[in-house]
Amino acid sequence: MKPTHIIFCISSLLVTGLVATLLFPLAAKSRAEIDFATTPQSAEVLDDVDLGEFGEVPVLDLVQYYIENPPIVENTPATDKKTRFQGC
Repeated sequence: MKPTHIIFCISSLLVTGLVATLLFPLAAKSRAEIDFATTPQSAEVLDDVDLGEFGEVPVLDLVQYYIENPPIVENTPATDKKTRFQGC
């Protein structure tokens, strides 16, 4: 291998590492934002959801509706599998 190829590879790796090191703090989130995003929120705290022609509906009402009326799962060939035997 020619020395110019080795110099090019090493310099490109150094430049890439330098750019990543300099730009990482701009892309990283603060610890407070990460903690807030990973903390579960109650349904009462969330804003209303705009459902278009139905208007704005509170999240708590949507959760209660989902619990009372779960989605219907159709029997498709992918979901209609027969169990041949029960394992341990």
